[in-house]
Amino acid sequence: MKAPGIKLILWLSLALYLLALVWQLPASVVWKRVSPSLPAEVELSGLSGTLWRGQVASMTVDRVDQGGLQWDWRPAGLLRGNIGLDLVWQPRNGQVNANLLIGARRILLQDVRGELNAATMAELNRAPFILAGSWLLDVPRLELVDMDQVVAAEGRLIWQGAAGGLPQPLALGDLSASLGHNDGWMTLDLDDQGGPLGLQGNARWRPGQPMHLDTRLQARPDAEPGLVAGLQMLGQPDAQGWIHWQAQLQ
Repeated sequence: MKAPGIKLILWLSLALYLLALVWQLPASVVWKRVSPSLPAEVELSGLSGTLWRGQVASMTVDRVDQGGLQWDWRPAGLLRGNIGLDLVWQPRNGQVNANLLIGARRILLQDVRGELNAATMAELNRAPFILAGSWLLDVPRLELVDMDQVVAAEGRLIWQGAAGGLPQPLALGDLSASLGHNDGWMTLDLDDQGGPLGLQGNARWRPGQPMHLDTRLQARPDAEPGLVAGLQMLGQPDAQGWIHWQAQLQ
């Protein structure tokens, strides 16, 4: 065999060896390199597997328990210059599945589907009130550019059996939000499904900004007295019984 052929075999062997090393690179090694540069304080427990397929038993972000996470690499993403992962997020009493594509400037979430327990999420995130019901997620697409602009959003969020308040949560009925986007913001068209709380309006959100709410609220005849009293604190109803309420939520 001629010398050029031997060199080619040696180079291919070296490339395959390096590829095998990267493929088996432990996730813990990658985490030690990445964690110091993250914008939030993140702690992982029970990290196992490789860069391409692994899991975290428990992750804490800014001292808030966010549950476990599993990931599996999607090689097809490399054809478009992206890192693609199938994700399974498992907070306490819930699970969300999603496909994640990470590019040079963008983050794309696709087929985000799952269910979260509202009471658990309020407790974990130290909300100053009690929530009840289930958050149902069906989001085919959510795309961010430079982590501060929403350039695509479609799907629907449903708060099933919604309830909230103190010292006991008050029944609100089923509430929903349809997602869209405009000028770098994610928009939400808010509506109710005929329960104790009448809800109409919209909201908008983008990373690093508070959520802006512009809504109309109404206590229907089957609402609990506590809900009626709470809405009256927000303002005076109009002739149709609607109270206009605007707010910014961090």
